[in-house]
Amino acid sequence: MVYSGTRKRVRVMRKLTIYLISGTMLLSLLNFGDPVTVQAAERRLTETVAKVDTVTGIQKIETGTVNAVILGDSIAVSQGATNPLRTGWTRELKRALAEKYSHRISWDNKASSGTLVDYCLTRATEIESDTDVVFICVGRNDRNEYTPYQFSKKYELLIRVIKRKAPKADIFCIVEPPMVSDDESLFLGIRAAIKKVSAKAGVHLLDVWSTFPTDQEDLDGLLSDGLHPNDKGYKLMSNYMYNRLVWVIKTAK
Repeated sequence: MVYSGTRKRVRVMRKLTIYLISGTMLLSLLNFGDPVTVQAAERRLTETVAKVDTVTGIQKIETGTVNAVILGDSIAVSQGATNPLRTGWTRELKRALAEKYSHRISWDNKASSGTLVDYCLTRATEIESDTDVVFICVGRNDRNEYTPYQFSKKYELLIRVIKRKAPKADIFCIVEPPMVSDDESLFLGIRAAIKKVSAKAGVHLLDVWSTFPTDQEDLDGLLSDGLHPNDKGYKLMSNYMYNRLVWVIKTAK
């Protein structure tokens, strides 16, 4: 009887030990959690909070004027249009958005023809903290000055400067249209760099390049000089940007 009682006590102790170990493991999981599950929960929380935030950036056009800055080169200033102020992409985009939302974009165009990403870095320091949107339209000229890697580093820095100067601004990175040229392959590396950097930085991409035809003859009909879009080209550019902006505004709710 004594031996039998001892064996029963041993079995009971083993069960208690197992229960204690199991309980400890359960508490550990509850306290520390599975990293994947925790990260997923954090993302869901962030998304939920974002949906109820007050309207910012480009979304402000639903309720009032949007203050937008443009950084870039000759395409950013609509060079090649018969009248950049009337037939350029900024005018067309402003008109289309105003028709849809009954509010407008107020442009502060800091771009200049023939410039590189370095010029954008200089002008970015002038951005006001209450800027709603920043459009970056540069890269064409850089293809002959920098490797895609060198350009990407400067482009990354440019986005960081913008975020520091205007923390609440939406940033849209424009991939400029293709050109009729034998060295167009050089720009493909710049295009890839812009796409990669924008994705890494968590900002919006406007791949205007993709909406233009690849056939050289068809493309030439949309360009004024083989490089800069003509009125039809800027209309195509603004239509693409309009559709993308409307989508961003709609899906951000």
